[in-house]
Amino acid sequence: VLSGNKIIPFTDKGIPCAIGVSEFHLLLLYDNGFEARSLINGKNVHYEPLRTSSGSYNTIAMDTMNPFKFFSYAKQSIIRFKIHKEDRHVWRLFMQLRKFQDAEKYANGDQAKLFEIASEEGDYYFEKKLYDDAAQTYALSNRSFEEIALKFINEGTNAALMNFLKTKLESLGSASNPTQICMLVVWIVEIYLSNISSLEKQASDDDLDELQTTRADLRNFLGGELVVRSIKKNKPIMKVIREMMASYGDTSDMIFFADLMEDIEKVIMHHIHDQQYTSALNTLRKKRSPELFYKYTPTLMKYIPRDTVNVLEQFGRSLDPQKLLPSFIHCKTTDQKDQALRYLEFVIFQNKCKDEAIHNFLLSLFVQQDDERLLIDFLRKTDANVDRKYALRLCSEHRKWKACCYIYTKMGLYEEAVKLALTKLYDVKEAEDTASFAQDCSPDDHEMIKKLWLMIARHVVEKEEDIKHVMDFINRGDQVLKIEDILPFFKDFFYIKDFKEAICKSLEIYNLNINQLNDDMKDATESAERIHNDISNLKRKNCVVEACKKCYLCDIPLLTRSFYVFPCSHMFHTSCLVKEITQYLSKRKSEEVSKLYKILLNLKDEEQTRTDRYRNSKSALDDIIAEECLMCGEYMIQTIDTPFLPSEEEEYEQLKQEWA
Repeated sequence: VLSGNKIIPFTDKGIPCAIGVSEFHLLLLYDNGFEARSLINGKNVHYEPLRTSSGSYNTIAMDTMNPFKFFSYAKQSIIRFKIHKEDRHVWRLFMQLRKFQDAEKYANGDQAKLFEIASEEGDYYFEKKLYDDAAQTYALSNRSFEEIALKFINEGTNAALMNFLKTKLESLGSASNPTQICMLVVWIVEIYLSNISSLEKQASDDDLDELQTTRADLRNFLGGELVVRSIKKNKPIMKVIREMMASYGDTSDMIFFADLMEDIEKVIMHHIHDQQYTSALNTLRKKRSPELFYKYTPTLMKYIPRDTVNVLEQFGRSLDPQKLLPSFIHCKTTDQKDQALRYLEFVIFQNKCKDEAIHNFLLSLFVQQDDERLLIDFLRKTDANVDRKYALRLCSEHRKWKACCYIYTKMGLYEEAVKLALTKLYDVKEAEDTASFAQDCSPDDHEMIKKLWLMIARHVVEKEEDIKHVMDFINRGDQVLKIEDILPFFKDFFYIKDFKEAICKSLEIYNLNINQLNDDMKDATESAERIHNDISNLKRKNCVVEACKKCYLCDIPLLTRSFYVFPCSHMFHTSCLVKEITQYLSKRKSEEVSKLYKILLNLKDEEQTRTDRYRNSKSALDDIIAEECLMCGEYMIQTIDTPFLPSEEEEYEQLKQEWA
């Protein structure tokens, strides 16, 4: 079956005597020359005159082994023709014939040829008003970008322009100039936004479908890998696209774009601006960024406090509650305060937070509650982490007197707690409990305990005039108060029948105490007399010192100079005792002993020893060095950790030689 056949007319050269065919050319042999015509367009490509002296050439024979060679022969000669690159201009011939696919095939990948083919093909489609095909083809050429863009703009074909820009973007690839890529992205987005804006102004159902399709195309384009990577690397372009969307009022695409660029803060801001607080909270939860929580929790607590606290509890210890405090400070409604209270309770009791600021703020919320029992229960559980002075001031401002009593009690200010219970709460039972607690905590402080019970008793007598209640204080098992302690609180004229028995019992106790005091005084007098006698006998006590006795410190006969003898029979020279004992005395006493001993040495003669100065100095020296024996008194106990041998090496060697 023949296809694409056509008639090639003869030329003025006449009828050829032989014909041959190569892949792209028709070979014609004439009497006086050889001609090659293109099989594509039928035009003469080459003419070669032949010499006729050798005879006429009338045959063309192809080389079956090499299709690029053929022969022609005469009687006396043979001519060999060699075909060399006969396809080098084929692409252009196909291009001129508008056979662009064949032209690309024979361009053999030459980029310059492909650019020219694409340019020519684009012009062809553009002339035929096939703008979409022209756009795709132009994008593959090396024609000026501005020239092609203006061609489509002048024709008013936005769809074709869009197609051209997209195809151009795809052809550039990620290795191209980032600036060119970003410019194309911005232009394409602007066209999309313009189309969306135009469709939104039209209200037909068909337009709505087209609007959804266009918006989906925009988002698919923005979600492309090349587009996302290019925009993320170029922050100004990201800002330009965001501003374009804002100028068109395209909020939904702004949110999508911010989410795509992982600009979560912008997404949250858009949701809040559109009053979509739940969506903003969900975005926060997905991002899991503590800093964003600290920034936007105040706004979310204002509108959706319960949901916000639920999410905060889910994050647990990953959030710093102290940085969330500003979110709760501005809570005004009851629901907001309740949810803030719930979260802070969770932080303290579940997460075991010990931060004082958190406890103090939660205290401020409890103070605003009507039920004071919640406040007191909180103080009992977290007393160690609350600033008591701040808590006391806060409770006083809100007239939470029972809580104030509890705080005073924990601070050890029992008198203030009892006074507050009586004057503000008018609750004697609370005052009694406080006094009992103080008595348990400080059982040895009898004066303070008695003062507390006297305050309560006075209030009961003067304000309530409840005699039986007062008698209960007196009849307590610990007997802190007695009848005589509370009698001054009664009026000058008062019936005593209710406490007559107590007065009689008190008088009996006084009588027993007086008798006991008399016995104690008698025993004390006798003891004083015995001590006086012992002192007198001690002054007359003496001991005999034999001549052979030696000083326990220097091992020299004792009678050679002044000495001391102790009841334990240890004996020391005065000079030896002074020298030895000074190392155990304080610096002040050591200096005093040296001073007194020098005074005694200077007053040696008999007349001087009789002076008051000598006697006073001698007595003062005796009080210090003769207070107790050096060998068996407290001084010896102080040397229990002193080594027997000297620690210094030289002293040790010297002692070793002496012992040897």
